[in-house]
Amino acid sequence: MAGTPPRDDASPGAEVSLYGDELEPGALVGPWVVEARVHSGVTAWLYRASHISTRAPAALKVVRSELNHVSEVLRRFKQEADTLQALRHPNIVEVLEYGELRDGRPWLAMEWLPGESVDRWLAHRGPFSAPEALTVMEELGGALHLAHRQGVLHRDLKAQNVMVIPRAEGFTVKLVDFGIARVQPPEGLSGLTSAGAVMGTPVAMAPEQIRGQAVDARTDLYSLGVLLYQLLTGRLPFEGTSAVEVEEQHLHAPPPRLGERVQVPPALEAVVQRCLAKRPEERWPDVPAFLEALRAALAPVTSPPWAVGIYVDARFPESCEEPTDEDLDAKEAALDTARGALEAAGWGFAVDGGNVLLAWHSLPEEAHARPRAMDTARALAKDVLTQTCEAAGTRVQVRVYAHSAPCEITRDAQGRPRLAGGELLRLDLWTQGGAANTVTWSAGALPR
Repeated sequence: MAGTPPRDDASPGAEVSLYGDELEPGALVGPWVVEARVHSGVTAWLYRASHISTRAPAALKVVRSELNHVSEVLRRFKQEADTLQALRHPNIVEVLEYGELRDGRPWLAMEWLPGESVDRWLAHRGPFSAPEALTVMEELGGALHLAHRQGVLHRDLKAQNVMVIPRAEGFTVKLVDFGIARVQPPEGLSGLTSAGAVMGTPVAMAPEQIRGQAVDARTDLYSLGVLLYQLLTGRLPFEGTSAVEVEEQHLHAPPPRLGERVQVPPALEAVVQRCLAKRPEERWPDVPAFLEALRAALAPVTSPPWAVGIYVDARFPESCEEPTDEDLDAKEAALDTARGALEAAGWGFAVDGGNVLLAWHSLPEEAHARPRAMDTARALAKDVLTQTCEAAGTRVQVRVYAHSAPCEITRDAQGRPRLAGGELLRLDLWTQGGAANTVTWSAGALPR
């Protein structure tokens, strides 16, 4: 590990060690060669490195020199390494290996994530769409649920600790930094967090975390709600000029409503509000319950299909007490004519018998396209009435109705569409007059 090449920014002839508090490019950490410093953290440096043999990239985390004898820092660093090794999940950063430098400083090599944190992503491209936010929540939720089942609480879930990795189609996310995670200790041993200790970042801390009270999975769910709010609006729910001010809002201020900043369905508003409840018992009980509610809130709103019906009623006049064979033939001719015209136009039949026919045809899914389709249906209805009256003569009274409404459409054994339910089959609702979306014609009263 010896070697002191001159730094590019040093004066001529000056030499510095590769292995000072901040490692220099070329320093060897285990089998990893330091390439560049990525981040200067409070307790550790983060570097980009590559494997000396395979050249595979890695993120290398090394404790700062001045903290190398602080037992709490060293314990938490080892805890992070042990925790990540135990939590194998596609949406949790993977540990490659860890060890110690010659001066005793621990180091941790993790997979290199070719992306950027959510907060940077938001700064570059603005809020996530609802489907994108659902993707983030699904992936993070799966990672958190695994951790919770193994007795691990993250306790610092925030935009800076979620990495977005672009893909050919879309993206994926990875949860990082389990440095202050709370691990359920083995029975008979104390945990790494003493009572009353406040661990976390004010921007996303639950009230009980700020107070140093007991925490559980619902504490991470509060932070998940903060993140979801931030994904959808591009802003944190609580902002202030100081950490104390932000903490006070988490403790006492009502959660802001998503609808004040973006347009969202009421169900989604309710999901976020429950995440941000001040009392743990008022939040979602666990990640699966939260995800189930979120999926339901963001599910596409599907409206029932619409169809138009043409109803043909051919009856003898009241003065006809006993219809003759000629009368019966006229009625049959009227219905045959109507049936033929509707079949030729591609309409199906839901009712066909006695004195009546009910033909139907589906309308476009797009509401703006329905008026034109209804105009076509009305024109067909008038044509059916004209042809039917010509076939029936004066022996039969014919009335034709056209009505549109939501309906239920299924398919028969041959795969053909079938009108299975809905208002069109409730003939009494729209053939007695006065129903909306109904037009009526009768012989001798044909609209011009």
